[in-house]
This record gives sequence, C-alpha cells and structure tokens, in this order.
Amino acid sequence: MKHTLALLTLVGVVSVAVADEPAEEVLDYGDHASVTLQVKAWEALGEGKYASAVKFTEKCAELYEEEARKMQASLSAKPSSDVVNEYWALNDVGTCYFIRGEALTKLRREAEAIAAFKVVRDELYYSQAWDPKGWHWAPADAAYPKIEMLEAKMKTDF
Repeated sequence: MKHTLALLTLVGVVSVAVADEPAEEVLDYGDHASVTLQVKAWEALGEGKYASAVKFTEKCAELYEEEARKMQASLSAKPSSDVVNEYWALNDVGTCYFIRGEALTKLRREAEAIAAFKVVRDELYYSQAWDPKGWHWAPADAAYPKIEMLEAKMKTDF
C-alpha cells in the first residue's frame, strides 16, 4: 500500500510538471494546398511567429517538393509571365524555402537558414514568387545576398 501511494504521488507530480509546460501551437494547414501553405508561412513570418513559419514551409516541402523538383528539371530558363503559374509547385516550394531562410534567420539558426537559402538558390532557382503589387520576383536572386550576409556573420561569430 505504501508503494502504491508513493507511485501515485510520483505520477501526480510528474503530471503537474508536464501540464505546466507551454503547449505547442497547433497549426491550421487549411486545405494543404501549396499556395495556402505559402501564404500562411508569409503571414506567420510577418506576425513574428517564426517557428510557425518554418513549420508551414516544412509542410509545403513535404507535400510538394518532389513535384517542384520535376518542374525545375523540365526547365532551361525561368518561365515567362504567360506560363509562370503552370509551375505552381516549383514557385510555392521555392518561395517557402526562401521564407524558411528568413524565419530561421530571425530564430538565430544561421546554419539552417543558409541551407534553406541555398536550396532555392542552387536547386529551385527557376521558382518565382508573386508580389501582391503586381509582379513576380525570383527568390533565388534574393537568396544570394542573404547567404553572403549570414556566412560573413558566421565567420565573425566565434
């Protein structure tokens, strides 16, 4: 009986300790479409919810990176504006890698940020992101200075 009481007391203490830990935010991935995940990642980044931004980008890559890489392999140049949207997976996954790099930079996870920026720069370089102001831009082009800045910072941080 004493052992049972001691065990129940221990379980109660452990349960209270676990309950006091902050619960991980449950994310709403919406319809799981690549564009939805990309938009949610941008929103999370803009709201300073960097860990959530990373998770949205990870989900996008998990679901659509294979298709994005097929689209990348089928191209020999950036798609023109009249067909760019046909490369939806490439565009959304490439943009998500850029967003991931931005969020990881804010989280001070520089090595991981560099790796994310390098995926878009070196592997998904034909991806294009839509700017709500009315034009497409290349995440790969925007990744170059980010990589240089982070690599220089890492060399000076010791």
